[in-house]
Amino acid sequence: MKYKFLLFSLFPILSAFNSEASPKLFEADSLFKSKKYTESKAIFSEIIASGKASPALLLKLSYIHEGLGNYVHALFHLNSYYTMTSNEQALEKMRGIAEKNDLVGYEYSDYHFFRNLLIEFKREVEMCLFTILVILTFLSFRKKQSMKAFRPIIYVQIGVIFILFLLINNFFENDRAIIKVDNTILMSAPSAGAEPIEIVEKGHLIEVLSKHDTWIKILWYDQEVFIKTKKLLFI
Repeated sequence: MKYKFLLFSLFPILSAFNSEASPKLFEADSLFKSKKYTESKAIFSEIIASGKASPALLLKLSYIHEGLGNYVHALFHLNSYYTMTSNEQALEKMRGIAEKNDLVGYEYSDYHFFRNLLIEFKREVEMCLFTILVILTFLSFRKKQSMKAFRPIIYVQIGVIFILFLLINNFFENDRAIIKVDNTILMSAPSAGAEPIEIVEKGHLIEVLSKHDTWIKILWYDQEVFIKTKKLLFI
């Protein structure tokens, strides 16, 4: 098997991988260092399935899948890595793979970057906003005698409460997924008898609008369409 070192710019991050976390992790890391990529991939995947994924592990799996020519899973793990770290090199790498394979959905805007930062530091942001809310509440009691000074504090309180509400209810954490099967049919409604809209290839990144039993509603070129859940890899 011939490996292309297309993740070379991110490779230094791999050295931060903690091999002492578990015997399985140590074994997989040893296999990876010995260039036994297929064997290490099986163990890394098992660790991820158990819910113990780390950024470095995701990066290694992406590297392995790209070497195997499986760009869909390479993008899948890179997307997960980027969601956890907001690393711009990973973003550029995904764009490169997407351009090479004519894929859509990888045009990240400032909003996406800001959203990823919120997700990555969600707990810290919530703690800061809660602290600000407590301070504002204290000040509001101090200022309640003077309505002129009191009103601005009330407005800020309402704004902080609104942002906290959005964060707590995961407003910024819209599900994203990658189409994992070639010749996937996009339908006009969540039914096998609905009108087909388009047939697409694997690798495209989509944002989930809503779920309908075994169907997912997505936005495809400004049009709402439906796709089978089993055709997707959810990030």
